[in-house]
Amino acid sequence: MPKKAGSGESTAGLLAYLFGPGNHVEHTDPHLAAPWSPVLPCPVRTPDRLTLSGLALLLDAPVDTLRGPKPAEHVWHVSVRNEPDDRVLIDAEWATVAAEMVAAAGIAPHGDTQACRWVAVRHADDHIHLVSTLARQDGRHPASAATSRTCTPPPAPSRPPGTSHRCHRSTRPRAALRSRGSGRRPPAAA
Repeated sequence: MPKKAGSGESTAGLLAYLFGPGNHVEHTDPHLAAPWSPVLPCPVRTPDRLTLSGLALLLDAPVDTLRGPKPAEHVWHVSVRNEPDDRVLIDAEWATVAAEMVAAAGIAPHGDTQACRWVAVRHADDHIHLVSTLARQDGRHPASAATSRTCTPPPAPSRPPGTSHRCHRSTRPRAALRSRGSGRRPPAAA
């Protein structure tokens, strides 16, 4: 399911692309499928309540309060896609997949109210984009796969995201996916 993990410097730039028409006008109905806060409005569907630049500022706010050095590339991004023969998921199902993925990546563990802020953007039927800033709301750095710029599936004993929605499990290798942006390998396990 995860396609790539990447990092970057501009939350606003990434959001502008994801909510925009795309490089070949392929983005249809871009909207929030899930945010870190369930009361957060969608900047495209309710621009009178929240603008796209306002969303970027909300995502970036914890970066400004980090204790210690700030990451040069503070934006984490991964695309999560259905297999071609899977059924189309509704937003509520994608929201569940998104929450499982950010929890598995250590971005926002379940029940952690001070975790990193994140959103799931949907602009096509078959995939979502997860965007997070690598700064916890309590001013600490996340201690997880997110800091090493990897995206790994959940451990084998847990149910993989999507399987509860009658989707096929990918036959692709389960190895961690390297970032396009960092050029660094994750530290070796001790």
